[in-house]
Amino acid sequence: MDLLAYILKNLLNLYMLVVILNVILSWVVFGTRNSVIIEIYKVSSQLVDPLLQPIRSVINPITRNIGIDFSPIVLIVLLNILESWL
Repeated sequence: MDLLAYILKNLLNLYMLVVILNVILSWVVFGTRNSVIIEIYKVSSQLVDPLLQPIRSVINPITRNIGIDFSPIVLIVLLNILESWL
């Protein structure tokens, strides 16, 4: 069981890195013509967006006028809570 928890924790950490990468790339992807960066952003979005969309639907009415997407922060906090349970 310890091995399974170790593997799941590492997968959660890897996924958190993908979330952070996606956030950083979202800042630069629209200002670049580099096709590699664009493709990495597309792949990371496909991995991250399925979990971000439900969070966005809940917090968007609250943060709609701010102009900042807080859903990645909420997702990372939730993933950290899940990791602490393992």
